[in-house]
Amino acid sequence: MSLVHNLIRPLGHALRRLSVNDLMRNEACLSYPGARSSALHDLAEAEAIGMKTDSDWLVRHALSSALDRRDDWMCTLGRICDLADEVEKVGAWPDQPFIALGTHWGAGMPTLADLCINHRCPKFVYRQEPDTVFQTRSQYWAHRLHLHALERLGGTITLGGAYQRIIGALSLSETPVVLVDAPAHGRPTLIGRAGDFAMPIRAGLLTMLSNENIPYVFYRCGFSPDTGQRQLSISPVYQGLKPQEIADQAVDWLKCALVIDSAQWRLWMIAKDLLA
Repeated sequence: MSLVHNLIRPLGHALRRLSVNDLMRNEACLSYPGARSSALHDLAEAEAIGMKTDSDWLVRHALSSALDRRDDWMCTLGRICDLADEVEKVGAWPDQPFIALGTHWGAGMPTLADLCINHRCPKFVYRQEPDTVFQTRSQYWAHRLHLHALERLGGTITLGGAYQRIIGALSLSETPVVLVDAPAHGRPTLIGRAGDFAMPIRAGLLTMLSNENIPYVFYRCGFSPDTGQRQLSISPVYQGLKPQEIADQAVDWLKCALVIDSAQWRLWMIAKDLLA
């Protein structure tokens, strides 16, 4: 993907505030050539585990990435309220300090924007990749833009001593945001199960939630494959469950998202290592 696809065109999307349907009609076809090879691979992986697909799957896959880059610019330009207003919200954030658990499905920035405008100060928890993982300069600069957008929304917590920083954030009524389907990278895991669907979840996160008795919710933010409406869904608040129970909840939450639209999941390239 070129600098035009990764940075310049998404800036135009943000300035014009193109909707999902506008992007689908006017821009997705332009992003599609650069994303086609990876999208075809991901489509094959989705079909291999029995996910429902259709003729627009590849376009929605490309559109998900285009929306991410557009959202980064929206936040960087200070249009956080505008981004949050685009999303229809189902459910509500808890009144007490909590951890928000998501997955690599849909779009994350509108969720952080909604937390931000509701004075919940999101702290996105992630593993900082070395610069060597970026194959092109455009990918590197797109990543830098993403990190800058995260800082505008509330900041980040990087793995490596994250436990105490998460506890500290909660004590300040900040909201750590964790993606439960992130690869474990050699860390201990528990296998979460939902019917015939299984995935390893990092045991450290599960143990912290259980032992520290931390309230948590699951969230899902994507666009409707039928209408294009962006929607943020928030689960009820949970607390006091055992690590295995939380792992099963997490897998069930991802399974439901994949049933809605498997094209909006970003980790198909490592699905063989994650999903059973």
